[in-house]
Amino acid sequence: MYLIPITVPIFRDGQRLCIASDWKRALELLRDSLGGRYGPLVVMAPWEHASDSDQVLVDATVENDGIDLVPAFHGRERLRRYWLGAHRQAMAGVAERLPHTKVLHGTAEDPFRSFCFSAFMAGVRAQVPTVFVQDQDVATVVRVLHQHDGLKARAKAEIHARLEERHCARGTSVAGVSFLKGRTTMQRYGHLSPHVHQVEDTSFFSHEVVDATVVAARVQSLLHSDRALRFGFCGRLVDIKGVDRSLRILRQALDAGANVALDIVGGGPEETALKALTEALGLQPHVKFLGSMPYGQALLARLAQCDALLFNPRMEETPRMIFDGYAAGLPLVAGGIDYVQERAKADGAACVLPRDDDAAAALMVLALDRDRPRLAELTLRAMEAARHHAADRWYDRRAQWTHDMVARHAQRVARG
Repeated sequence: MYLIPITVPIFRDGQRLCIASDWKRALELLRDSLGGRYGPLVVMAPWEHASDSDQVLVDATVENDGIDLVPAFHGRERLRRYWLGAHRQAMAGVAERLPHTKVLHGTAEDPFRSFCFSAFMAGVRAQVPTVFVQDQDVATVVRVLHQHDGLKARAKAEIHARLEERHCARGTSVAGVSFLKGRTTMQRYGHLSPHVHQVEDTSFFSHEVVDATVVAARVQSLLHSDRALRFGFCGRLVDIKGVDRSLRILRQALDAGANVALDIVGGGPEETALKALTEALGLQPHVKFLGSMPYGQALLARLAQCDALLFNPRMEETPRMIFDGYAAGLPLVAGGIDYVQERAKADGAACVLPRDDDAAAALMVLALDRDRPRLAELTLRAMEAARHHAADRWYDRRAQWTHDMVARHAQRVARG
């Protein structure tokens, strides 16, 4: 088996087990890239009730998908109860599976409930071939997210960040191979092992990239008509995504004379508040809430009806949404977190907005609306980036690095 201890939740609906559609897509990509060499993917994760999810949920079974979902403990278990019983029970489940594990795919998440890292280290001690994955610089994210909180919350966040740094450093240094996402994550941990690779972890196939003729027709209509420049957003509607800031920027840009609009794909706890803000700002004629959609080609086709991706996060992160935008032929218009600046430099398909000045950001949106040939040029670069970052290419590379690691491990074991 290819064992994946992780915190991405498994959802229970009676006897049915399911996961979010975008997570299943990622697992399918991993499964297909490995070609069954290590057996089924066994995902051990905390479970939650399906009724508590605001995501599109889908089934995943060994029989139909080669994916075995193993609920390890209740995801909302209080910390004391977790350490009094749930952690021990979850680790017993890991120990039971380690003798049959050909590769353990681990990470460091939630150090206060350190199931993921503990399971990874159990694999290391059992001399199982290990892959360590970290998709963002969590320590920085935690510090930034809580920088304006009270003293007690900041102290807890600092403990969280330091534990995260320790776990990630240890994981990277002892893993057979590590896959890290983002420049800052590589700078922090990449020097700790010769077997570290930077990855982007996209989820769309080359054949799913929106047809160039569709994108070209959209660009021509933008250049040669007076229609609105339509932005898109795709993701969970949570506070850290900053969709409220995008709405305020849109309002100011409209007031300055811009002809712009916004389509929002996704749902989440902030949806009601965002709809109320849209009404309060008088944006109903310009903003559409399209609800959640399962991840796939239909989602990319819907995004392709927009002209650019608008994204104003409140914290550092490495959102997959950027690449989904590329696959739909959308350049990035986004607040200048480190990863946005990294993508702008690497792909040349972004307009970077100031993070803390909505008025200046609105003026940049206005300028982009009035310089539509610039947007057309950014769109061409987004299409080039989409082809370069397609998941079938990325996962083929990841699979080869994994195969190489397993071969090195076998040679080391053979030498004793």
